[in-house]
This record gives sequence, structure tokens and C-alpha cells, in this order.
Amino acid sequence: MSFTLNTKDFDVKFLNIAQTIIPGRLEKSLFKTGSIILRDAIMEEPRAPHKTGHLWRNQVVIPVTDFNKISIIVGFNVPYAARLHEWEGSSAGWTLSGSGPKYLETKLVLNKEKYIRITAEGLGEMK
Repeated sequence: MSFTLNTKDFDVKFLNIAQTIIPGRLEKSLFKTGSIILRDAIMEEPRAPHKTGHLWRNQVVIPVTDFNKISIIVGFNVPYAARLHEWEGSSAGWTLSGSGPKYLETKLVLNKEKYIRITAEGLGEMK
């Protein structure tokens, strides 16, 4: 008795999924996750500072595909954002209650599981 299994059709379809569908969904899912990270940086303490609103209005989520790696750049696109994020001491003159340094980094540490779940759920969405 012999058994032969032809996987040619499967191989072609799986390659298409691996090369086009998964990367596309991952990019969209990471963009959504990046947007939530920025929302959390504004809404959860320590909050991103808000004196004139310029920092909050300059949020960026940029998808990056490089050498078969998909990632995102998340942050605030103003020259002083990094300085405020890394500020040490109490002399920053925070004008918004709950504002403080490490307003992005803290969210990544505290909400890591949430961001992983959001990204994974986005991969599973069939649209």
C-alpha cells in the first residue's frame, strides 16, 4: 500500500499568506497598537505634558519594514519631546496634573501584555 500527498496547491497558498497577508495585517495591527500607546501616554500617569498642546498634536506612528522585519516608530515629533521624557528632578514646571518624565517608557513596561494582546488580536482579524 502506498500513499501520496500533493501539497503543491497548499505550498503556493501558504507562501502567499506568509509573504503578503500576514505582513499586511501585522503592519495594520502594529499601527493600531502604536496609536493606543500614544493615547495611554496622554491619558495615564505619568502623562505626556500639555502646556500649549504642541506635543500632543505631534504624535507619530510610522510603520517600518526593513530586511523582513516589521516594526513601528512611536512618539511625539517635536524637538523637545525626548528632553521632557528624560527629565529628572522636579524643576520641569509640569503644567498638567499627572504629567511627568518617562511618559512613553512607563507605558511600555506597565502595559506590555496589553500591547502584545492588541497586536496579536489584529493578526487574527479576518477582513
